[in-house]
Amino acid sequence: MKTRLIAAIAALLAVMPASAQNELSDSLKQEIDGITLLNGSMKPTIDKYKKNAKKGNLDAAAALGVECLNGKNVKSNLTLGLDLLETAAKGGNVEGAYQLGSMYFLFWAKNPDNTTYFKAGTRWLKNAVNANDNRALGVLGKFYMEFGKYNDETAYIDGAIKLMEGMDGIGMVNNTDNNILKAQAILGTANLAKWRMSQDTTALRNAKRWYQTLLKSDLEFPDYTPYVDSLQFVLSMGVPMRIDPMPDPDAEQPQAQGGFPGMGGFGGGFGGGFPGMGGGGAPQAPAGPQATFPGGNWQMQQFISRNTNYPKSLEDAKVKGSVTVSFTIDTDGAVINPEISKSSDVHIMDKEALRTIMIMPDWTPAEQDGKPVQARHTANVNFGTGGGMGGFGGFGF
Repeated sequence: MKTRLIAAIAALLAVMPASAQNELSDSLKQEIDGITLLNGSMKPTIDKYKKNAKKGNLDAAAALGVECLNGKNVKSNLTLGLDLLETAAKGGNVEGAYQLGSMYFLFWAKNPDNTTYFKAGTRWLKNAVNANDNRALGVLGKFYMEFGKYNDETAYIDGAIKLMEGMDGIGMVNNTDNNILKAQAILGTANLAKWRMSQDTTALRNAKRWYQTLLKSDLEFPDYTPYVDSLQFVLSMGVPMRIDPMPDPDAEQPQAQGGFPGMGGFGGGFGGGFPGMGGGGAPQAPAGPQATFPGGNWQMQQFISRNTNYPKSLEDAKVKGSVTVSFTIDTDGAVINPEISKSSDVHIMDKEALRTIMIMPDWTPAEQDGKPVQARHTANVNFGTGGGMGGFGGFGF
């Protein structure tokens, strides 16, 4: 199998013609006729792909190439699959270029010392990117990042960051486009990798920014729990974490509005309680100076209520619980060193509680003798439990 793989790759790396040709060679047509069907229900679709591919339809050639590579509906044929993708890609087919570039990424991941795979893969992915394929943009960015990490070269990681930052809508919280979400995850991971290599604290803060943007999306956990873990790591590195400049203490600050802003996020119905609210009893009055959430403690309650997602699997099963998260507000007002101080014993709840606390905005730091100081706080994040509005320990209200 390895010999066939090497032979197939070598064939693809041969000199490519300057002009694209849609017509398939007679030998390739014969190979298409010899494709073995595995899934009888897919026969009409596969027959259509085969017929149109032999006529020179590049979309059909690319689709048939993917079928030969994944081996689900037809017998796996690596060489034929690559040949079909190459034919489509050479003819200017975006899907063929994207799939072929992605395959080279997989080949490189198995043999990262082979830079030929990297060059070929990035070339085809660039072709797809030039045709505005955001899937290819994400794979290309990840390819650059992984290549840079493996070879300890920040230039490639910087290239990945620059590439991803140019994607339309990349800086906005997104609830629908998985390509944007993947790109935000890559940006967080690329900046974290850059910090590991260079100890550039700006890169660490950028990692926080991109992970926060990603995790503000309405995502169902545990799909994105690795990024919860990554952000927790970032916030535990003991460096200043504030992204935006500190507010001018002499400037007039907006006053918090009364009422009940944004009471959304009711999981499990009114009878089940409000996730992120209620259930913990009266909080203990804190000792020492305390930081202030923007708008005050009530606004903090509202933030937790609006931003805590009651995982659907738990809501459907009527699983309830409470998580206590402790964290430090640093002298710059940023949340750092978050950790579970009281677990719900349900992994998804614990991760969701951490996520909610870690996407909080920067606070006004505590002061002592006129100077900002660190202050430790705790908050309860509840899922499907009632009991009123209490449960936010460490704030003294």
